[in-house]
Amino acid sequence: MFRSKKELTVSAADRQAENAGDERKRLEKRTFSLHLISNVFMGLSFGILMLQDVILKKSLLATDFEVTILIFLTSSAFIFSIYGTEIINRSTNPARTIVVMAWLSRIFLFIIPLYESPAFFILCISGMSYLDSLIKPYWNAVFKHNYSESRRSTLYSYASSLYTIIVLVVTTFLGYLLDINYKLYKILFPIAGLFDVLSYMSLAKMVRMGESLKLYHTGSVRGGISLRLLKDTAVVPVINMLKIFRSNRPFFRFEAYFFLYGMAFMIASPAVPIYLVEDLGLTYSPISIAKGLVFYTATILFTPVMGRLHGSGNPTRFCGFLFLFLLFYPLSMMGIKYVPGALSFITPDMMLYFTYFMFGMLMSGITMSWNLSSIYYAPHLQEANYQSVHITLTGVRGLFSPFIGYLILRYISIEATFLVSSAIFLLAGVMMLRESRLKA
Repeated sequence: MFRSKKELTVSAADRQAENAGDERKRLEKRTFSLHLISNVFMGLSFGILMLQDVILKKSLLATDFEVTILIFLTSSAFIFSIYGTEIINRSTNPARTIVVMAWLSRIFLFIIPLYESPAFFILCISGMSYLDSLIKPYWNAVFKHNYSESRRSTLYSYASSLYTIIVLVVTTFLGYLLDINYKLYKILFPIAGLFDVLSYMSLAKMVRMGESLKLYHTGSVRGGISLRLLKDTAVVPVINMLKIFRSNRPFFRFEAYFFLYGMAFMIASPAVPIYLVEDLGLTYSPISIAKGLVFYTATILFTPVMGRLHGSGNPTRFCGFLFLFLLFYPLSMMGIKYVPGALSFITPDMMLYFTYFMFGMLMSGITMSWNLSSIYYAPHLQEANYQSVHITLTGVRGLFSPFIGYLILRYISIEATFLVSSAIFLLAGVMMLRESRLKA
């Protein structure tokens, strides 16, 4: 029995669609494997670098202002992320560009053993942060194109859980090592730089795999560097950001309220290492247990839950509740100093660990939202651009928020810094929940 030409055409189309579906499944599986590998390397690196502000204050004897400068520089570094997407998209080989930029950024960690001074330490950490911010947005292109929408949050949460386990183990032991000899950071920080490069090499492989299925925008500029290219690279991202905000008002409002959350977080940031080292007089060990073991145990436990709650829909309600509950983080930090005096059965260490467990639980959701929420608003092939806008605004608030915290603790009190932070968390939560009830 002969089949008609139309039937043969439909059959061929079905087979082609089935083959494409199989290719996407294989891509997702291979991407997830590389995602796990990259998160192992990132976890090892971040676990080592976690106590950088404490090292600066406790061992390098930095002033309160120098601690604020470190936080200002590492936070404001994100402002340049909007240019990274433009540079990578314009390159003829995005994967290779990612690897080159990774090596350049980690040179600062390789030279950190040369001098032992607060100024040189700040220079190296901030230099690494500024160049690293150029690459970060491209993770979102991978999450968008290489993962299916139905499984994106789940796979991300599994990889994130592995990352937090690694950070938990590394940070916990790092505290004990630094209590023995703080100068070990001169060996460990260059090792962290190597781990980061290996992580970005995995990202480059994921990008190549997506390119093989024509899922990515190819480089639009070939040849040498011209004055016009440099001008476009500097100006076009800013124009694009303003255009995105004008055309996508829900995304603009989401970013405005997320901006408030970030302000609250950064206002408290300079106060935390000063408070832990000077006001509470803690050594590296309890700080590393709190920031490593306790914080990341909570993160591991709650990341899968947060992945299901976040989903792939509108993230505003999810973020709103997180911001509201985060107001208890700076209040609980204050409680480390005052609650044990009022309740004798509670020790300062117990309050410290409770504070970081609660903080870790909430930040597991914040991390999920920070990495994935912009995807909800982004049109096809615009995911990296939207995430670069999101990350750039992190840098904008980093230009002034740490100094607000410093001025409050310098001229009023460190407790006042925590109170102001709590009030802004409250405002951010209320505004985000209000946004969740509006139609996009």
